[in-house]
Amino acid sequence: MLWFGRRIRALLERGERALAAADAEAAERAFTDALRRDPRSAKAFYGRARARTALGHLAGALADYDGLVAAAPAWAPGFFARAWTRWRAGDLAGAEVDYGRGLELSPAEGFAWFQRARVRERLGDADGAVADYGRAIEFDPEGVEPRLSRGLLRRARGDAAGALEDFTAAVERHRDRADVWYARGTLRRRQGDLPGAAADLERAAELAPPWAAPRAALGHARLEAGEPARAIEAYTAAIALEPDRADALYGRGTARAALDDLDGALADFEAALERDPGTADDWYERGFGHLSRGRFGPAVADFGRAATLAPDWPYAHVALGDAQFAAGDLDAALAAYGRALALDPRLPEALVNRAILRVERREFDGAVADLSAAREAGVEAVEVLEARATARLLGGDRTGAIADWTLVLEVDPSRAGALYARGVARLDEGDREGAYEDLSGWLNAVPEDDPDAADVRAVVEALATPA
Repeated sequence: MLWFGRRIRALLERGERALAAADAEAAERAFTDALRRDPRSAKAFYGRARARTALGHLAGALADYDGLVAAAPAWAPGFFARAWTRWRAGDLAGAEVDYGRGLELSPAEGFAWFQRARVRERLGDADGAVADYGRAIEFDPEGVEPRLSRGLLRRARGDAAGALEDFTAAVERHRDRADVWYARGTLRRRQGDLPGAAADLERAAELAPPWAAPRAALGHARLEAGEPARAIEAYTAAIALEPDRADALYGRGTARAALDDLDGALADFEAALERDPGTADDWYERGFGHLSRGRFGPAVADFGRAATLAPDWPYAHVALGDAQFAAGDLDAALAAYGRALALDPRLPEALVNRAILRVERREFDGAVADLSAAREAGVEAVEVLEARATARLLGGDRTGAIADWTLVLEVDPSRAGALYARGVARLDEGDREGAYEDLSGWLNAVPEDDPDAADVRAVVEALATPA
């Protein structure tokens, strides 16, 4: 039996090494061999699920996650992993259930609350989504995404006061994001706070010079404030960036008419009518509606139309890339992210999403470069450091990966996953003392019945014995 246990451990280690080397097929074979010997091995199910996900076999990965949660029903990350895979496979209802089960086991996971909120929003459960965004904010009070997402949902539901509160909190926490200023500016305009709207939209325009939408919205706010000359300035700037922007053409025509420039007004109105009656924003918003429901083909079409109408709007290209990525067209997604970054080389969403795509394509050096650029652009989320550590490890830079996990732990010493990953990497580097420290810390941080605990405990005991 001792030999049998060693054999299973060897297969599990082989599978993990293969995953680290981005050889998902070899990893799948190793974990399958382990499961033949121990059909209830949680670690083998977890490893094979990850390998199958890397191979694009979502149905097989889901089957393995079923085995994982059956073998380790008290391990919350197993439910979170299955939830994410179900989401990717289009099973939003199943994803919601799994996030709920994981949160029952580990309620302090802010990211899981955020993810379930996004799922619930797509399922049409607005009340549940608002509540979950609130819990995400409780556990990550400095985070921007939960506040921005809750604000957008509150605005859509008519809760202007709640949306303004969220957008203001997001602005205070990330003053260099154009989309946050834009969200608050457009809301203030709806509320009739035209000076406040103009200030916010001016800031959005400053932060995103290639983006026409804040300038068009600024034109609307100035026109409604009785400042047609200044409105024309904003509309003209928007049209210079996006000549087919019908709302800006129509707005400028209205402002010109207010100044008795009837010939100019007529020319703008005719130009607006020649354009597509739907503006880039309209296509963009509808694209998100399709994407949230798993309709990847229509989402690609709508975001493509938005990007055509607003070729200098980087967020349209990011959204197109996201939809193409979800649809499995990795080459097209890579090109879309590239166009966004050509417009704004420091756009965090494009950098992070392209890095994730590059990991899928096994372009690990490129992924590391993108994540490093995102950090330089001001993205401080610890998840970006963790992603860079993983990309470095997969690319063979174990030393760099260890350095990144060290940075993660300096920010949040309680992140058990980083302790485990750094401990394994240190062990592979021959740093027995460092590995012992990290893996012992991991054992202290996880439940005693964690599916990996027994194996890690055996490693720690071996490390405690002089080599």
